[in-house]
Amino acid sequence: MSSLFSRPAVTPVKLSEPPVLESWDATGHPSQQRLRGYLDSVAALFGPILAEDATHLALALDVGLADHVALTRGGHDLDNYLFPLARRFGAGRFDAVFARKRHAASSTIAVGAALRQEPDRAAVPPLLSVRTSMSTTSAAWKEAIHQACRAAHPEPAPEGPLQVQLCFRVSARRNWSTLWKPAIDALGPLLGMPDPDRPFRPSDDRIVDLALHRTVDDSLGHDVVIAVWCNRVTPRTPRACSRPRRH
Repeated sequence: MSSLFSRPAVTPVKLSEPPVLESWDATGHPSQQRLRGYLDSVAALFGPILAEDATHLALALDVGLADHVALTRGGHDLDNYLFPLARRFGAGRFDAVFARKRHAASSTIAVGAALRQEPDRAAVPPLLSVRTSMSTTSAAWKEAIHQACRAAHPEPAPEGPLQVQLCFRVSARRNWSTLWKPAIDALGPLLGMPDPDRPFRPSDDRIVDLALHRTVDDSLGHDVVIAVWCNRVTPRTPRACSRPRRH
């Protein structure tokens, strides 16, 4: 069974500067310098916790964006905010990471103990679950998730912002943060694909609330099991992504 966790039950800390997205530029590029400065500032905030080599942690990032910035298009992919933090502080120390984006004047971050969700909440069945055995760096790995997603949800979720959760069941030896982006990139049948010829570039910027959970299962060896949950986000109450009618 996969374990799902709640956001850390601690008071979030206000960031002095906006969160910075992952950069793929050269080491000396200004974007890399900006990212390093941001990560250093976060390390200074949470030094006492992270210096103790604590494990079984949860991290929650709330990204505040200006009112004129669209939440569901134009980038600001939440996994690209989370990955640099995991790389800096050690992905193996975290059982869950969370990120939200909203229109706000500031951003916050919280780090605390990972707390399992109540059984009734965690019992909600996933939209899809898939076990993979091939190399996670291969196109075949993403294709396996893509096909499982298409079988579970042949048509994209209706337009609008989404809340998405993924649980990765992996061995303790695996760096699970390297799976986040390729797994989300494979969810095109659910998220929508602006260009059908580029199936692994979905509309993942419509995810405004992202939760990534890890369950350690050394019996899997090199295999990975991924479960996915999805809810539509509305101004009132989130509701499940509707499944298309079958004729």
